[in-house]
Amino acid sequence: MTAPALRPAAARAGDRRDAPLPPWLLALFLLAFAFGTDDLVIAGILPLIAADLEVSVPAAGQLVTAFALAYALGAPVAAFWTARLPRRTVLTGAGAAFVLANLAAAAAPGYGPLLAARIVAGLAAATASPAAFAVAATAAPPRRRGRFIAVVSAGLTTAIVAGVPLGAWIGDALGWRAVMIFVALLASVAAIALAVVLPPLPGAAPGRLRDRLAPLRRPETVTALAAMAVAATGGNMSYVYITEIAGRLGDVHGSALAPLITGIGVAGILGAFVCGRAVDALGAARAMLLFLVGVLAAPALMALLGVLGGPYPVPVTAALLVLYGLFTWGFSPASQAWLLGRAAGSADELIALNNSAMFLGFSLSGGLGGLALDGGGPLAVPATAAGCVAASLVLFLAAFRSGGGSRRRDEERDEERDEERDEERDEEDA
Repeated sequence: MTAPALRPAAARAGDRRDAPLPPWLLALFLLAFAFGTDDLVIAGILPLIAADLEVSVPAAGQLVTAFALAYALGAPVAAFWTARLPRRTVLTGAGAAFVLANLAAAAAPGYGPLLAARIVAGLAAATASPAAFAVAATAAPPRRRGRFIAVVSAGLTTAIVAGVPLGAWIGDALGWRAVMIFVALLASVAAIALAVVLPPLPGAAPGRLRDRLAPLRRPETVTALAAMAVAATGGNMSYVYITEIAGRLGDVHGSALAPLITGIGVAGILGAFVCGRAVDALGAARAMLLFLVGVLAAPALMALLGVLGGPYPVPVTAALLVLYGLFTWGFSPASQAWLLGRAAGSADELIALNNSAMFLGFSLSGGLGGLALDGGGPLAVPATAAGCVAASLVLFLAAFRSGGGSRRRDEERDEERDEERDEERDEEDA
């Protein structure tokens, strides 16, 4: 997919590193923020939902699972079905479906209808998210591709810092149904903005499903997707059991943990933008390796310091968690950019599969981390997480070697793509 319609408006000024972000990218950020808030905020209002609908809290917790599974399973299918549609149609249509699903959730008379609404919301988010990342990458000026991807990724991370706390406050003040309306309002603003400011972008060229799945016949692509699932398992594990880890390392409990969780989110937002700049400066493969080393170092240090002693002063624990958030939540732009460099006309499908791999890892992190916690206590969780990340690092290295993911190959590919864009721009100017 290309984005010729976006280039005349930006012209050569869009290549400047200090050029302002286009309105359509900010709208994608807001849409991603709405998706992230909807996914994460439910966990904070489960007791309110359970009490209102007269179900147990574990049963209410399946609303989180339903959204995640719908996203993980629906993303590749939705990408295949919508590949040929104009990008604005996909984004605004999925955004509208997401809005309606959350309004239906707010009006749900019982647990069953609410569960169904969560599934529809997950499918809508699964349809729009890969398209949002693909548009951000392919429509970006050549030297800012990583940063444009980082903006969309930061929308998801910002939900931790702003969306979830605000949603929890709304839930306490106005009830859980108001939270669903809040999410619907966020998504409606984003969808309307995209309908207005996003120029018409074509879908993929007509082709056989076999051709669109061609990237999956490459060993490096399959290996990288498997590595992403393992990395997501290890990366998310420490966050799922952050209360136990922070309690063991810094004797931090209860409300004292809230600032540290906020610090993780803020560090994650910063990490996304740092990673985006690293992609532009170093190439996607080297940026991935750099951030993966950080993702590995954070839980490894948690486990090591826990074995050596503790509890430590709160600033030490906070520094470890900030390091964790910076690299773990900032890793996504590099992985998306690397896969997009191998899309060969299948950008949405590869991003959808990548997101599915991440959500699969997220779903596994709770169970595997729980086994580690039961078997070895709080320190076993970051130790297990570090083991998963180390395994993913080995798999990613194998993918890079198989697919020629060195910096030199990345730079050559980027230069060829940039030359093509320059030629198209010169033809348009002429």
